[in-house]
Amino acid sequence: MKRRLFNENWEFTLASALDAYSSDGITKCADPFGAAERFYEYSNWERVTLPHDWAVALPKDPNADTVLGARNKTAFHRYMTEKHSESDRVDAVGFYRKSFPLAKEDEGKRYFLEFEGVFRDATFYVNGVFMDRHLSGYTGFTMEITDMLFFGETNTVAVRVNAGEPEGWWYEGAGIYRNVYLLVGEETYFVPHETVVKADVDGTVSVSALLRNDSATAVTKAVHFTIEAPDETVAATADRTVTLAPYEDKTVTASLTVASPLPWHVDHPHLYTLHITADAEETAERFGFRTFRFDPEQGFFLNGEPLKLRGACVHQDFGGVGVALSDNLNRYKIARLKEMGVNAYRSSHHAPSPALLRACDELGMLVMDETRMFGTSPEATRQLTSLIKRDRNHACVFLWSIGNEEFTIQNTPFGQRLAEKACRIVRALDDTRTITYGGNNGLHYDGINAAVPVRGVNYLHGGKIDQYHEEHPDQPIVGTEESSYLCSRGGTVNDVGSGRIDATGNVTMDWGSTLKGWVKYVEMRPWYAGGFMWTGFDYRGEPSPFELTNPSGSFGTIDLCGIEKPPFYYYKAWWTDAPVLKLAPHWNHRDGETVTISTYTNCDRITLSLNGKVIGTKTVERFDAPVWEIPFEAGTLTVEGVKDGQLLRDSLTTAGRTREIAVTCILPAEAAEDIAVFELSAVDAHGIPALAACDLATLAIENGTVVGVGNGDPASFDYEVQPKEETALFLRTFAYEHGIYSVPPKQENARVQTTWRTATHKVGFLQPKEDLNPILEDDYRYVIRSNKAFDAPQEFHFETHFHASTDYEYVEFERLHGKATVMLDGAVLGSNALGNTANVRPFRFYTPISVGEHTLSVTAELSDGTFGAMSGYCKIGKAKRVPWQVRLHYGKARVFVKPCDPSKAVTLSATVTEE
Repeated sequence: MKRRLFNENWEFTLASALDAYSSDGITKCADPFGAAERFYEYSNWERVTLPHDWAVALPKDPNADTVLGARNKTAFHRYMTEKHSESDRVDAVGFYRKSFPLAKEDEGKRYFLEFEGVFRDATFYVNGVFMDRHLSGYTGFTMEITDMLFFGETNTVAVRVNAGEPEGWWYEGAGIYRNVYLLVGEETYFVPHETVVKADVDGTVSVSALLRNDSATAVTKAVHFTIEAPDETVAATADRTVTLAPYEDKTVTASLTVASPLPWHVDHPHLYTLHITADAEETAERFGFRTFRFDPEQGFFLNGEPLKLRGACVHQDFGGVGVALSDNLNRYKIARLKEMGVNAYRSSHHAPSPALLRACDELGMLVMDETRMFGTSPEATRQLTSLIKRDRNHACVFLWSIGNEEFTIQNTPFGQRLAEKACRIVRALDDTRTITYGGNNGLHYDGINAAVPVRGVNYLHGGKIDQYHEEHPDQPIVGTEESSYLCSRGGTVNDVGSGRIDATGNVTMDWGSTLKGWVKYVEMRPWYAGGFMWTGFDYRGEPSPFELTNPSGSFGTIDLCGIEKPPFYYYKAWWTDAPVLKLAPHWNHRDGETVTISTYTNCDRITLSLNGKVIGTKTVERFDAPVWEIPFEAGTLTVEGVKDGQLLRDSLTTAGRTREIAVTCILPAEAAEDIAVFELSAVDAHGIPALAACDLATLAIENGTVVGVGNGDPASFDYEVQPKEETALFLRTFAYEHGIYSVPPKQENARVQTTWRTATHKVGFLQPKEDLNPILEDDYRYVIRSNKAFDAPQEFHFETHFHASTDYEYVEFERLHGKATVMLDGAVLGSNALGNTANVRPFRFYTPISVGEHTLSVTAELSDGTFGAMSGYCKIGKAKRVPWQVRLHYGKARVFVKPCDPSKAVTLSATVTEE
């Protein structure tokens, strides 16, 4: 099948902003009522490009559930007895719509829509036809839409999303937050996610693909298999011929051999691509040659060689964009973890995005792939099956996880029964990898731990894991979740009462370990396959121990925006071969104050000096992270050490007041779908980094649109996405055939207005009829009169003139009645001719409106008890251009930008804002 990215030109609205009732009921096949209709007026909805997360743009609210990120998109509140938000408004439901044309010549093919992720409870409509409902916010969803399409016409897709109920206990976002694709295939096509590739390191590749004949005619197809090597040369081919009866499915298999295959490894991720064609139909899968093995005494083996798993648990959100990460942001997160020395990623606790798995394939990152819903219920089985079918060909996926911390059942026969069946489901779909479960249940074996081949341990302090290993010597063990230390990016003081935590990584929750504690435990035990830190990045929600005050957590080694915290250099020192010497966090304090300074290094010996005077020398043992307690004295703190004969030096210097804000492009946008990342750094008058600065920065940008900002402060309630504002000019009166028409208020409970008041211009004098008032001799006058509704269709022309003192972007009517056509300066903008309920919703017509005089007119055919072409309001508007601002946190912040033209550079500048 051909895949077309379907992310552009969607429209979105919150259900709370809908101007008219929209039913979610289903009566007839293609007759929904409201926002799911085929013909529906949605021109004043927000224009969005997917991926999109509406929750990240909601104001942070401390009365909302901080465990879920402090946004009012749910009535649930974990820490309130009544379990509901105190907010008066909960924005839990949103609607998306997209229109797209199909030509007559496009008929005869098969069409599918693939949604990679919608959070959550999504209901889909195509041309007003209810298609399906998908509950999971993490698994993908593919549906055929061929039968519902119109060729030679415009088609519509509508999606209702209800994000009001959580699936986890962290920030999960809201909306169509992953990519959407339109799949176009022939009448005989390869069924998506039914191709299986099994590659052995000896070069043998076994392939099976499901071919479907969706036609009334038997067909014979020549199926061609080609394996493309990493250098894009042909490595192997095979051919098959298959005959399919009408409407038959048939599995096509082949065995190919690649000579001297290059293995996939975390250090050299060689990827091959399988192409399968059947005449004009095609499909492709990337894969790698590698083997995985867990040994109960020697740990984990990749391609027959021992490899300690040095992993990170990660949620999927990121600074500024919520969960709506572009593909390049997913890749950036993996690259940052690799830089730190991480070689394994746990998708906690849900199915990862396809873009993230592609990045892990390409960059060399092992993935522990985890389902969200444990169990064997129909929904849990659907989620597990969908996950494995979608991901089983990825080279990076080395371990399936069937669940995490099922408190009430994990030690019971009931839990064991469910786990055993879940494992059978996994093995039936993929027999090349093994299975684990994240268990925070220490020494317990009976239950889920007895059912999974590899014991997953959540936290060393949850039990005596050495004892567990002695009692169950035949079961491999991996640390599925470890550490849970807390740290800031630049703090030097621990004061939980005021929400302050230092940057050392030595502050943990009661179930956790320090970074040195868990790393040393795992690294020193050959039988312990390795472990995954909690967490690689900060994430919104779950802000332990500040559940009642903060919107984000502090568990990450990298902050929410991708800026490293000091422990980043601890892992880099002990998990990579790079020479490392780093002082942290900063040297701006009060005179005489005793300051905690951390040193992260793999040097054997280091010496610390302050303003040229030696303070001390320390020997660095393996996995050490020396900490110094030093009385503050303004100046420069310097550390020196030697690694492999190379002299290393790092320093911290006391900075003055911020003079300017340096801007660095950390991640460029190389395609229209990319998001660029810019880092802001405070600098004093002498060019010294101001690592403790908290100034407010105002942004200016060229060739780009800011989509979000962030600073990594877990306590910040500042916006990440700027609230939208509007500049508008309201037009109150129109001239028409019988005088002046004053736009009346919107009718809240009726579609039509039966009586209108208008002012009519009368010239000269009026001769009275017999027995009425005497002769009136006015030069001119206006008569206010009532206009009754009428039944017979009549056409009226309404016109007004206005002066635009600035440029505008659109014309909007709150109500357009009858059959109306809108024109600006004689050019037709559009009409309301969509359907019989279209006249009860706002109409927006986008058009450039320059400074100067303009004429706006509406020609309407009015009948059926209606008089007046418009009601409510008529306005000329545009988005208000408000400068973006972001506050620095420990001297840094980041800005996320969508390029206007990817072929040109985005220019971003930031200035210190006086407060």
